[in-house]
Amino acid sequence: MSLPAHPLAARMRELGAWLDAQEDLVPEREQFSAPPHGNATISIDPDSDSPAASLNHNRVCLCGADGGLTREGFDELLGRFARRGIKRYFVWLSPGSDMERVREWLGAPGFTRVPWTRYPTLLLTEPAEPAKPHDFAIYAVNDITFSSAQAPLGDAVLAGYASTLGKPGFQHFIAYDGERPIAAAALVKFGDIGYLTYAGTVESDRKRGAQSALIAHRVAAARELGCTHIVSQTLTMLEQSLANLQRAGFREIYEQEVYEFAAG
Repeated sequence: MSLPAHPLAARMRELGAWLDAQEDLVPEREQFSAPPHGNATISIDPDSDSPAASLNHNRVCLCGADGGLTREGFDELLGRFARRGIKRYFVWLSPGSDMERVREWLGAPGFTRVPWTRYPTLLLTEPAEPAKPHDFAIYAVNDITFSSAQAPLGDAVLAGYASTLGKPGFQHFIAYDGERPIAAAALVKFGDIGYLTYAGTVESDRKRGAQSALIAHRVAAARELGCTHIVSQTLTMLEQSLANLQRAGFREIYEQEVYEFAAG
């Protein structure tokens, strides 16, 4: 059974806040659950200034105005960045109550919706296409067994992957071509949700099917753990990643609207 977009969005916001805490990559985080800030989460990192929303740690995450978010509470959240001298930050808006009202607030000068990609959340809802045969070997790893694969994988290892090795709720996997590690990915269990994340492939080995094999492997692992909802997120500009998930039976449930504020 699939969750409606709004309840899934609320659960994914909770998951995102929990992941931030587990990754321990963001120096300041705070969650709210009452007016005037509603059910917002905020993270602040004065050293983070990436123009890429996914890489910038300065962000506010909302599900509409859920939890009693008011304009005053919204403005107070944004004011925290100004007081810290942070000139670039992002608002991630997922489905929730009073969406149009929140969009009006984001129409203020200085905010621009990110135009070059979309940020879909996908839920496994359909049977996968027949899997292509492959010769990759997929192994679960921990912080000890990962050490020998880290250097060959290089940039295919995302920061969150490395920092969550060995932590409860995480399973980390590596795909090998013979004895050579070529791709990594992880599965997160959060209540009844199985979340596929931290996928990366060595550049010279992309489009060979390693991530499709890792998706299938993690879906099977999530089902063994009793997850009733198997979810992943990507960017539409990452066409291969999106296509891999769609072939595996994932379908878009909702889109996160991402807005950038850049002073000046």
